Amino acid sequence: MQITVAGPPVNAPARPLRNNPIWLRWLAAASLARLPQTALPVALVLTAHQATGSFVGSGLLSGASAMTYALCAPWRGRQMDRALLPKALGWSLLTAAAGLVATSVAAASGAPLWLLLVFVVLAASAGAGVGGAYRSVLPHFLPSTQLAQAYAVDAVAVQVAWIGGPALAAVVAAAVGPQACVGVVAAVTAGGALLSWTLPKREPGSPTQQHSSARALLGSLWAPLVLNAGIGINLGALDVALPALMVDHGKAATNGGLVLAGLFAASAISGSVYAALPSTNPLRKVKTRTVACVLIAAYGTVMASTVAVPQLWLAVVFFLVAGLAFAPGDSAVILLVSEQAPPARLAEAFGYFSAIGYVGIALASPVAGWFVTRFDAGAGLLLAALAPLVAVVVVMTTRVGQK
Repeated sequence: MQITVAGPPVNAPARPLRNNPIWLRWLAAASLARLPQTALPVALVLTAHQATGSFVGSGLLSGASAMTYALCAPWRGRQMDRALLPKALGWSLLTAAAGLVATSVAAASGAPLWLLLVFVVLAASAGAGVGGAYRSVLPHFLPSTQLAQAYAVDAVAVQVAWIGGPALAAVVAAAVGPQACVGVVAAVTAGGALLSWTLPKREPGSPTQQHSSARALLGSLWAPLVLNAGIGINLGALDVALPALMVDHGKAATNGGLVLAGLFAASAISGSVYAALPSTNPLRKVKTRTVACVLIAAYGTVMASTVAVPQLWLAVVFFLVAGLAFAPGDSAVILLVSEQAPPARLAEAFGYFSAIGYVGIALASPVAGWFVTRFDAGAGLLLAALAPLVAVVVVMTTRVGQK
């Protein structure tokens, strides 16, 4: 079933999000489509390790998925802008699910690594750009006064996915096996595809609306792209630095994942509070760019303090406090994309946005690995803290192209 909605009534009072069934379906569908992105890296690492007996293969398989997503997201986003949504969303997710099923079956059959890589790349290229396409649908059924709150809730859903996705992958892999884990991810992806077809229809953008060059689009998006690059580098560095911090203090490296989950949990709590603020709240009146920069700067500043903290428990407290600024800041950066990009090119804009975040993660992880090996965990944490701070400084001091 698919509902056709031309757009929210101009003069009608806005229905609260919690009472809007279309919004609730959107949130469920977007969350089901996003969960595989957070569970898949763990699932692929475990699957490749079992299939090849080497973590080198694990890195290749997981890295191939992430880089394919990063490279294809802008191109796939542009395709989504020119397609009928959510029809194109559903078929993209089903194709991605088929690629993951093929990966699971091939791994269980003892297929060589190169064949697993082929299936993983096909699945990633099909699923790339889907997250941006979901966000591009929001302005077509929600009034502009509710978009800030909607993107704030979406940011909380991202934090929840980063907590639940890896946990889901680990539990299924331990209980059944890594190949089954990839199969479960495929099933969740297919569920998102089916649910997406119940969302309102969004007509394709006209060629004249999408005529401007990619360079012009990137020029209008430079601020959120810079900020998201800083966030991506931060997360990529934390993936390595937190386990190293645990080892430096004589603890199990796996505890680093627990600290990262705690950071996202604190972020989800603060994000929920921020999302609940009504449109009349004074904080909603502050410029989006200012909110994003202040919160992302606070996140980086508090995290930088962990480098000088000698006690592990106090460093963990600082991480949790830093997490309180993350989701509200991230939601402001997401909202900034929707404010700066042309409405007919939102999916493509979010594709570039996601891509630069994934590239930041992919590049920061090996650099942080070298830092913690050559120096100590504090060097990796300093990289994680400085990246968002430098991004904020660049955005606040650069005037070209600001609106």
